[in-house]
Amino acid sequence: MRGLVRPCRHQLTPQLRERWRAHLCGLCLTLRAESGQAARLLTGYDVLLLSVLVEAQGGGAATETAGPCPLRAMRTATVVSADTSAMQVAAAGTLLTGAAGLVDKVLDDDLPHGTRRGARRWARRFDRDGRRVAGRAGIDAGAVLEAATAAAAVERSQVASLEALLAPTGHVVAELFAATADAAGRLENAPALRRAGDAFGRLVHLGDAIDDLGTDVARGRFNPLVRTGTSRDEAAQLAARLHAEVVAAIAEVKMADRELADVLFGPVLAKAVQRWQPRPRPVPAPRPAPSAAGVAGLAAVALLGVFGGPPRRRRRYYDDPRYDDSRYDPRYDPRYDPRYRGGYRRGPGCCDLLACDCCASMACSEACGDDCCVCCI
Repeated sequence: MRGLVRPCRHQLTPQLRERWRAHLCGLCLTLRAESGQAARLLTGYDVLLLSVLVEAQGGGAATETAGPCPLRAMRTATVVSADTSAMQVAAAGTLLTGAAGLVDKVLDDDLPHGTRRGARRWARRFDRDGRRVAGRAGIDAGAVLEAATAAAAVERSQVASLEALLAPTGHVVAELFAATADAAGRLENAPALRRAGDAFGRLVHLGDAIDDLGTDVARGRFNPLVRTGTSRDEAAQLAARLHAEVVAAIAEVKMADRELADVLFGPVLAKAVQRWQPRPRPVPAPRPAPSAAGVAGLAAVALLGVFGGPPRRRRRYYDDPRYDDSRYDPRYDPRYDPRYRGGYRRGPGCCDLLACDCCASMACSEACGDDCCVCCI
């Protein structure tokens, strides 16, 4: 599960969370139907914005009941149908960007030597299937697939502008966002969606550069911030401006039901951008000057420490009358959990390790009844 848009259950109402999961599970099943089981690994958060935008502009998408799935604790679910325009646009964008991403990793030498042949093979398969689905969805597949080549060409050149390095990703996402207007039959929204997609694409690329800055510097890899001499604080300010552009452009889009889209592009995306902002250091409060009474009390304590006091017998827990085995409740032990064999949990639980809204965390919540939310942002 990759992406900036990671909605937390604290930010979504139960109804919106079910709608979000309908898009998430629907995309996973659509990828299986269009390109096989392996394509389900491409399911990501950000690409779901395409299906959300199609549904928001055209109204509620058709749904169907999906069978039991291990990632839903073997329960059925209502998902967006694979043959809807929302799922077709999202699947096309997922396959095409997945193929472009694999090509980019091969060109950048980011994959182990033994996996490069397999990566090229899967990139060709995703490319073929993505072009087929994009043809049905009305998406220009060539523009998306040329993004990796264009980005590599810009990186090899001696460009000193951060905007030029982020532009190829912005162009690709702009075309994908504009395609949602065509799929929903709202062509008047295309200009605003193209602006929103361009800003969002540049924001995604910039966010990856900020997150990978330390690793790229340590391994000597290319990083747009290092190439252009951009500081982390300057990158954070640019991210905030790009998010403001996204919100302003989405506000101009005419939608039949914009509730879920406004939450995802608004507070959810804002929380992702906020984690890159510099955190001000707390200013310590001034300490008051010691009073005469305080000085006298400190002196009295020091005298008692020097001359000693009356001997006192230390009470141990088995001498303490407040301790009673019959009244001891094992649930007070933080390790105690009745759902585990022996009553004690060994190691951290699922919700301590997983992102708050990924498939596996949903399965954990539904299986054990927990409602904890480990916010991953």
